[in-house]
Amino acid sequence: MEQTTFVEELMHCMDKEDLVNYKAEGNTAFCLAAMTGNVEIAEILLCKNDSLLWIRDQNHMLPIEIASSAGHIPMTKFLFRKTSEDPHHKLPFPDIVKLFFFTINNDIYTITSELLDSEPKLVTVENEERLTALQMLAQCSLCAKTIGYREIVDSVFNGMEKQKDTMNHAQLSKAMFDAAKSGNTNILELLLKYHPDLLFEVNSSKQSLLHIAILHRQKSVYKLILSKRAAKNIMTKLVDSEHNTVLHLAGKMGQHEKKPGFSTNHVLMSSEEKWFQDVEKIVPAAMKRMRNKDGLTPKGLFYLTHEILHKESISGLQAMANTLLVVATLIISLGITGGMTIPIADINHRNTPFFSRKTWYTFFFLSIAFGTCFCVSSMFFYASVILPVCWSKAEEESVRLRQTKLVFGNVSLFASLALMFPALTCGSVLIFELSNWIFYFICALGLIILVVHLTLDYNRWIGILCSVLSYLEDAPSDTPIILRPICNLYHLFLTFAKKKA
Repeated sequence: MEQTTFVEELMHCMDKEDLVNYKAEGNTAFCLAAMTGNVEIAEILLCKNDSLLWIRDQNHMLPIEIASSAGHIPMTKFLFRKTSEDPHHKLPFPDIVKLFFFTINNDIYTITSELLDSEPKLVTVENEERLTALQMLAQCSLCAKTIGYREIVDSVFNGMEKQKDTMNHAQLSKAMFDAAKSGNTNILELLLKYHPDLLFEVNSSKQSLLHIAILHRQKSVYKLILSKRAAKNIMTKLVDSEHNTVLHLAGKMGQHEKKPGFSTNHVLMSSEEKWFQDVEKIVPAAMKRMRNKDGLTPKGLFYLTHEILHKESISGLQAMANTLLVVATLIISLGITGGMTIPIADINHRNTPFFSRKTWYTFFFLSIAFGTCFCVSSMFFYASVILPVCWSKAEEESVRLRQTKLVFGNVSLFASLALMFPALTCGSVLIFELSNWIFYFICALGLIILVVHLTLDYNRWIGILCSVLSYLEDAPSDTPIILRPICNLYHLFLTFAKKKA
């Protein structure tokens, strides 16, 4: 605010020509305002001299090009409106091209769309890297969340329809494969809608769209191709120049984004296993045994490329299970000791808060019994994580299965801990002559601890819940009978949620 007031007062002491003549390293004050994105100061300067819009900086760039290259969206919109309203000047086409690519690079899609509407031939223009607007948009994976993205995509395809003769097949093909690599299904869907023949296109390595989606772990593109059943049946049978099937490419190590504090080795290995298993379901049985140029089957390639990650994942899971097994042993020892040391006397007396002693005994032993059972089940889960499933093929053990066992073990362990609290409360009531307020205090203290734990470990519990639900969502046909109702309910919930969305 102080800067704006100072500039307003300064304008009273200056002439129009002063704003043009006084420069800092070849830049006018208006160019510097465009560079910093200060719209208020730009408005004040422009009111004094409207020709500042067309005075270039030391790099021969107009103020609107400076603002768009710096990614200042409000300033770019302001300058674009002012240049469009100027009746005496018009942006030269070379500057329109520069502005067009600057706005694409910096996600200023509302301006890009307006430029395309006024100059449809921009869809065929290439930038310094010989990329068209379509190819640049196809390389962006997150741009669909940006305001104005859908409008610019529609404008590009409308421009392509008007400029059919100037868009060659190679450019369209490159845009399609770039979109598949980045997971840009918006561009991909429109490309296949306007040019369905591209679906069976292969790149220089003889890889189809399905090969690219699987190799780059683009699940949204993968699902899009699977929805086209006839094309999917053809693509799954194609092999690339290295004789790799789609299952071989699923077996190669994917490039994953690191998520701080979450992407541990076993999580990464589990996602790789799941991806391989998903692709394995869609290929013919013969292709599961097919060998590539290196003489490797898909499964052999998978465990060869993931050997180090697999070992580290197994080792990490076993270390966690070992630690938690000690905790479970301590809990079960306390539970059994507590159950054996509570004296049984005057069982029918009613000199206890709320219930008779018999009822409190019942609550106590039920808590101890269920808590011990949950604790024992967690110990079995942890033991199955530590011990190999098959001694002869330990290198091919499923990390995802071990991870699921560890999750169920954790749930059982926390359930046993939760049941130990009512057991402790019941035991205290049975041993000591307690007033009602002490009972209330113990319950309140327990609730406070529970709330604090859930607040601090919210993300952990959400992660466990998602892991369990993911297991239920992808449960195979041979799921144990006891889990089938849960799986069916979860699938119904997913269907309902998708319809609501």
